[in-house]
Amino acid sequence: MTRERSLPLPAASVPPVDRLPAGVGRPGLEASGSFWSRQKTVINFWLDAALLVLFLMLAWELSILRLAFPKGAGERWRLLGHTAADWQDLTFNTFCVFAAGIVVHVMLHWPWIVATVQTRILKWKATRDDGSHTMIGVGMLFVLIHVLATGVLWARWAIVEVPLP
Repeated sequence: MTRERSLPLPAASVPPVDRLPAGVGRPGLEASGSFWSRQKTVINFWLDAALLVLFLMLAWELSILRLAFPKGAGERWRLLGHTAADWQDLTFNTFCVFAAGIVVHVMLHWPWIVATVQTRILKWKATRDDGSHTMIGVGMLFVLIHVLATGVLWARWAIVEVPLP
């Protein structure tokens, strides 16, 4: 009985490790790629789980403020030892952490967002990121923060105290 020998493939037919999908290497070699490319799914999972918990906390805190405390609740009304003003502070702090998490979430998904806008909405061909995509994202974040700050400054300027009757 004769045994067939497998011939080695020519070098050109074996893709280099850096052209394989993240986490896939040649047989016998460890998975290639950076820490981020290997752990992207796990990091996104835990970030999304944290955002879900923060969203539920915000919903609960806002429900407490709206449904449990009477309108105009002062220092005499307390829940778990805290006044309505304390609950408002807690809600604002939770919102700030939630907003920071949303910004990180968008940053982690930015390449997908850019590719989707380019190919599905604008019907352009996908382009390689030469740093311009990041600059567009930073510019958009800059504009959004300034629009928000302008609204807050306008509210500070426009607020009036109505005298008691």
